[in-house]
Amino acid sequence: MSAASVLQLAELLIYESRFTDHHSRFFVPVISKQAQEFWALLKTYPKQIAMPLAQAREADTRSEDFTSEPVGVNFMPASEVDGLWAEVPGADRTILYFFGGGFVLGSPDTRRKTAGHLALAARARVLVPNYSLAPEHPFPAAIDDAVHAYRWLLDHGGEPSKTVLAGDSAGGGLAVSVAIALRDRHLPMCAGIVAISPWTDLTCSGESITSRAAVDIECTRAGLLEMAGWYMNGADQSQPLASPVFADLAGLPPLLCVVGGDEILLDDSVRLVRNAGTAGIDATLFISGGMQHIFPIWAGAFPEADAAIALVGKWVRAH
Repeated sequence: MSAASVLQLAELLIYESRFTDHHSRFFVPVISKQAQEFWALLKTYPKQIAMPLAQAREADTRSEDFTSEPVGVNFMPASEVDGLWAEVPGADRTILYFFGGGFVLGSPDTRRKTAGHLALAARARVLVPNYSLAPEHPFPAAIDDAVHAYRWLLDHGGEPSKTVLAGDSAGGGLAVSVAIALRDRHLPMCAGIVAISPWTDLTCSGESITSRAAVDIECTRAGLLEMAGWYMNGADQSQPLASPVFADLAGLPPLLCVVGGDEILLDDSVRLVRNAGTAGIDATLFISGGMQHIFPIWAGAFPEADAAIALVGKWVRAH
């Protein structure tokens, strides 16, 4: 599928989002009633990003409570990478999926249902490996673990030409960083990268960090910077493997970014896709109006999440 075809599909799936800057008049995005109700409910909850670390980790174990159970998926442990497999009949490619959580939260179990929905949409095996979390294991431990999982996959029958790296939030940024590490370490390159609401700038310098702050109900600049501090442990937060928005992206495979129009990390995707495109990469940006951070993980809760999962599945099949 060409980039033009993917964009045409996006036009069929995306919900209209027309807005100007935060000083000007806003036009209300056309979003589903289910999504409006979901965001209204989520807004009543304490922001996980503002919780003490132990409490945030406990809350994160329930991150997929509203996600529907994928039907027809076989889940199995992947003990070699301390993770899990989501498998469906007829799968002929693999997605290596990295969970989000600001490099300090999460586990493979927190994206079990998401992995299942992606497996169904892409007709792929999905491997969700574990990786070391900060502050106990700071940068670059997560990248080293993720590269190890990729190498293990290839050593056990995975084909680079049929393997896509994917992830959400910090995991989305990690997927891009892993591809950069593969290139720089002269390892076989994957077939593509899917980044869902990726955190690609740990310095939080994007314009949307401030312009979308009033509408983002999940993330805050202060919370992101605190997690970045734990992860980097005093190291330079702008270095390319930590913040791939500042990296030389030449030589990477095709890239798809899926992001919500109402999240402060919007510009992390916009700048990443722009930089990828100018580096000669086939890069596609899908902005879903009125959506919040990592909205596709709530498949089954509202149609925009389902549409995003379907788009990712079609993109993976095409690459």
